Amino acid sequence: MAHRYILAVDYEKCTGCHLCELACSIKHYGVVNPYLSRITIITKPEIQASTPVFCLQCNDALCARACPANAIYFDEKAGAWLIDYNKCIGCRECVYACPFGAISLTVKAEPIKCDLCGGDPECVKVCPHGAIFYGPEYEVVRKLKKGKSVGIVYEVLEKGVEVPAGNRVKEAEEAVKTLYRIWEERKKLNI
Repeated sequence: MAHRYILAVDYEKCTGCHLCELACSIKHYGVVNPYLSRITIITKPEIQASTPVFCLQCNDALCARACPANAIYFDEKAGAWLIDYNKCIGCRECVYACPFGAISLTVKAEPIKCDLCGGDPECVKVCPHGAIFYGPEYEVVRKLKKGKSVGIVYEVLEKGVEVPAGNRVKEAEEAVKTLYRIWEERKKLNI
């Protein structure tokens, strides 16, 4: 029996560096443009929290049910709901139907959503803090539960001591350095 593969996030590890957005736009469009990313980082600076938003590849995808042209279909090989742009009529019903806000539009009003990079998500590769991970559903769920348990233990031991804001800034600066290194390596390869 084949196991379902999923993309997941440990929200406590996300620093809001946006490397995942940039890597996604490079992978799909060959340009650094977060508006063309299929993953979006929502940041709340007042509470120093960032949340990646991406397609959860729902078992019963509302976007697919809402599409009047049947342009959204499940691809077994990729393990993802994909958009057939030859069928898409640009009505935006999928955007409105997604309860997670995971489908966005290009400047040409074409819907874009995570396609799991065909089973090898680029965002996972570039996340400097391991906040985004991909694997068999049972392993990912176990990892999330284990991380949550460890977090609860540390919280109890530390009695609510918060991570200083300077730590988050330092982590973000390191992430930007990583992005520059990736960009420079990409230029050398003439991709």
